Amino acid sequence: MNTSCVRVGFCLLIIGGSATGQPAVSTASEVRDTAKMFGDEGVRKATARVVEIERRFRVPVTIETVDSLGGVPIDEAIVVFAKRLGPQAKGVYVLMSKQDRRIDVIATKDYPEFDARPKRVAIRDAFLEKFRSGDYDGGLMAGIAEIEKLLASARPAPPTSIPAPVVAPIMTGGGSPAASTDPSGLVLRNQTRLTLSGARKVLAGVELKALEMGYKMNIAVVDDGGHLLAFARMDGARPASANTALTKAITAATFRAATGPLPPGGPPDVLLNLSVQNAAAASGGKITTLLGGVPIIVDGQVIGAVGVGGGSGEQDAEVAKAGIAGFLEMLEPARAPK
Repeated sequence: MNTSCVRVGFCLLIIGGSATGQPAVSTASEVRDTAKMFGDEGVRKATARVVEIERRFRVPVTIETVDSLGGVPIDEAIVVFAKRLGPQAKGVYVLMSKQDRRIDVIATKDYPEFDARPKRVAIRDAFLEKFRSGDYDGGLMAGIAEIEKLLASARPAPPTSIPAPVVAPIMTGGGSPAASTDPSGLVLRNQTRLTLSGARKVLAGVELKALEMGYKMNIAVVDDGGHLLAFARMDGARPASANTALTKAITAATFRAATGPLPPGGPPDVLLNLSVQNAAAASGGKITTLLGGVPIIVDGQVIGAVGVGGGSGEQDAEVAKAGIAGFLEMLEPARAPK
């Protein structure tokens, strides 16, 4: 990511896009208040506002809060979070760390409207002025208004109307238990599935935990059938562990259980583990008893898995579990009834 950084105290990441071209309409605009800094009504109003900004300027705006960065420097953490959005991500990304009370700004050169430092300071101050007095909902709307004001002064609104973007959920599925199968019982319906967006969030959580603990890891996220959705090799991680991470993920997903010596929780059974090794050879090496593969379970269903390679087996499993735990924490507020 080619960025020019100015440290001014609030974490605002502007990524991708073009200052002069017509970027494609995105569905990225949302407010994800994981740290519960704002009220429900404040989040609803802010979400409507950023969606309208996207419709007007074709610039997605994403605002996310986290409780803590876990000791990771914010200039490192923001890059990890940004990677979840993928190479096609565009627009404005705002990250707030509640406990760390850190503020930072990163802007790519593609957005000259954010090049002048006084403009970035104005955005920061718009958020912070009411935050300092405890009016977090008011500060949220004030910061969004300042972003909108800056965009309005820097670029005209597109002459044609833009369809309202639809924010893609991390998960799809739902429906009543009675509708889980069709009348003939031949087709299973309404299964919960891991989306690409969800896989990227799991990946970012694993990478953040690895950074916090000083590990250099290969990370693979697969769907429930063991098919690769997202992968990252952290800087300095061993290339040889890339295939190991993927194999762990495939094993955890298809066996519907965490990887490790067999039987779990007891002394390893030599004959059983030898049988698994023979099965691995027959399957082309897609089965392993190494620690570090962990299934992702939602609504009692295994919807995918994470495989990590690069540390000891215990270290690999630890960061995999941490990434999944963070993902589930983000998922639950979105699934809770309003």
